[in-house]
Amino acid sequence: MRIVEQKWSLSEDDLGLLAGDPIMYELMQHRIIIHFDTAPDLDELEIECNNFYHIRSMGTKIFQFWFADPVDYENFRHHAIGYKMSLDNSDK
Repeated sequence: MRIVEQKWSLSEDDLGLLAGDPIMYELMQHRIIIHFDTAPDLDELEIECNNFYHIRSMGTKIFQFWFADPVDYENFRHHAIGYKMSLDNSDK
C-alpha cells in the first residue's frame, strides 16, 4: 500500500473543477516549462509550496509547472536554475 499526501498539488481533474475560479488566473500567470535531459523522477523534486501548484507532462522529458503563489514560482525557478548550474558544472 502507498499513501500519497497531495497537500497543495492539483490534479488535472482538480483544474477542471476550478475552471472559471480566480485561482486559475493565478496559476496561469506563474508557469514555467522545463526540458529535462532525461526523464525525471518527479518525486525527487520535493516541491515545497505554500499554495496550490500543478505539474503537467508535455512529453517524457518536458514538464510545465504551474504555481498559484508568485513566491512559490520564484522559489521553484531559482531551485531549477541552481540545479541546472550544478549539472553544467559537473560536466567540467
